[in-house]
Amino acid sequence: MTIRFSEEVLLSLLSEETGYFLPIPEWKMSCVLAGSVLIDLSLEDRIDSDLERLMLVDPTPTGDEMLDPVLEEIAQDTETRSPQYWVERIARRSDEIGNAALERLVEAGILQTDAGGFWSVSSRVARSKRYPTADGESRVEIKTRIMRTLFDGEIPGPRDIAVIGLLNACGGIHTMLEPEEYETAKERIELIGGMDLIGRTIADAVRSSYRPPASMRSVRRRSIPALGLYGLLSSRTFRSGNIPKFMAEKAKELGPVFRISAGGREFTVLAGVEMNRWVGRKGRLFLRTRDYLEDFQREWGTARSIASMDGGDHFRMRKAVRAGNGRAVVEDRLDEVLALGRRSFAGWGLGSRITAEDACQRMVAEQVARLSVSFDPGDILDDLLRFEYRALLVHVHRILPEFTLRTPAMKRAKAGVLELYAQIHATHTPAQREGKRRDLVDDLMDLHQSDPQFLPETDLGFAFIAPIIAGHYTASALGFAIYEMLANPGLHDRIAAEADALFENGDPAAGDLDPAAIDVTRRFVMEVLRLYPVIPVHSRTAMNAFEVEGYEVPASSTVLVAFPAAHFDGDYFRDPDRFDIDRYAPPRDEHRQTGAFVPFGIGTHMCGGVQWTELQLAVNLLLIARHLELEMVPANYRLKISPLPKMSPRKSFKFRVKRYRHPV
Repeated sequence: MTIRFSEEVLLSLLSEETGYFLPIPEWKMSCVLAGSVLIDLSLEDRIDSDLERLMLVDPTPTGDEMLDPVLEEIAQDTETRSPQYWVERIARRSDEIGNAALERLVEAGILQTDAGGFWSVSSRVARSKRYPTADGESRVEIKTRIMRTLFDGEIPGPRDIAVIGLLNACGGIHTMLEPEEYETAKERIELIGGMDLIGRTIADAVRSSYRPPASMRSVRRRSIPALGLYGLLSSRTFRSGNIPKFMAEKAKELGPVFRISAGGREFTVLAGVEMNRWVGRKGRLFLRTRDYLEDFQREWGTARSIASMDGGDHFRMRKAVRAGNGRAVVEDRLDEVLALGRRSFAGWGLGSRITAEDACQRMVAEQVARLSVSFDPGDILDDLLRFEYRALLVHVHRILPEFTLRTPAMKRAKAGVLELYAQIHATHTPAQREGKRRDLVDDLMDLHQSDPQFLPETDLGFAFIAPIIAGHYTASALGFAIYEMLANPGLHDRIAAEADALFENGDPAAGDLDPAAIDVTRRFVMEVLRLYPVIPVHSRTAMNAFEVEGYEVPASSTVLVAFPAAHFDGDYFRDPDRFDIDRYAPPRDEHRQTGAFVPFGIGTHMCGGVQWTELQLAVNLLLIARHLELEMVPANYRLKISPLPKMSPRKSFKFRVKRYRHPV
């Protein structure tokens, strides 16, 4: 690829410690990206500039989709403008420029990103410290070039001069370096930044560009539409418990930003596809996770967890647990998943009325516990589930008083949880784990041993059981899936056909579960996750005031990111209330629209176990379809949703095992 200035600027600002870019004021960063495009156009001999004027030299398109829209805009303007004018005007395109630059770097194999939106250089670039280029050669990566120029006395090329000038203009060089390094190199930075006329001109324009303060921007004075208690209770959708659909309806009525005031509390809601895209791009700069979980975590005896960490700490924790939360865990221990599933079936009993939510909770939790912590918690799972639900209702949803956690039953449940902490810890000594496949607890213990300040002993216990808690959400999704399988006999038969083909010659291996072999099951799972997102909103605190859709959201506001509201937007999903697995197949591919299909959240706190969860759900559905013929009780039952403490099928949804298709 031809590496453009905007791409090298982003690469120079990427922090491998935080997985994101160094904190540059948003307007300055927008101006730097605008200036980067102007410098590229200058090097392509399309424009020229002095300190007073920016002149068009050649309007012929460059063939670069990142440069040509800017060139066209300059060519269409009949007046002669200053470089600063064009920097500020093009800065409005900064999101477009930045996104295009990142996409190109990923396509070139220079950058990679994970599900949470964290960025890192590819392993190839990290090893070689070089970028591939269009001519088949390679170029030393930008950070190395900058450091050699500033501290080793290397003579910089024109590109490096311009990059250093731009970074210096926005404060990026100061942020990149340690204070003593910056003081040492300060004079050389200023000298190099002034060597190139066009680069100096653009850098000066970036440095002096001005964005009016909030009080002078009238767009911020709009009042956010508000919704009160009556607006909640008068909605049939809200009363039905379908919170994501309710949020989608209100977003259509009030716009994607609105307020809910009820019970003495006020929330700012961000709902819809555009809001999901905004949160994915900028949420980490303005939204903090910690606050709403503080009391909940303290109840479990921990100060913080991966769910409440932000920024660099969250990125570090995600990397530490990535292997233990990955799809490979389910694949490598598929035989255990199948065995535990069959053990659950044996307990259901032929002809017995089974409460779907309870059965799925135990089935999934046993699997997750075995795979994550290599431990069979037995009846302690019931204590864990009871205590978790009560703690959520008290400390997160705040609809029960705190004394309800101090009842004798809750004290016994909490004692069971503390016993679970101790038992998991005791089974993960080096001697106990010798010769066994690593699990999540092994990774956590290594992190604790290497940095007990980052992951102290007081936080270990909750970290051990966090995946089991997350499994409670997967279990509710499985309950919804069973309902839809029984409500759609045609789809059930197609899933059963896939299961029979897979199990025909014995239990399948992980390699047999390729997308073609489980195509119907895979798309069925996706549609369940779309129609029944078990987490309807993410609660965040606005740590910095921000503007979105022309509204100002003040710092310290409680923000509800209603990310799955997008699932009910008819502009993105045809007939969104209908269960339709064909929406995930060509040519429709409705899930491929950015920000539209987000069942696992959006932004840096997107679930790290996405592939694990999707595979676990698919395997369990295939196993059910292979062995059991179920029927709804009663046969005409219509699903009812329980919205708290998460979306789940109500206990009124029951089924019975009518017969065994194949022996358990």
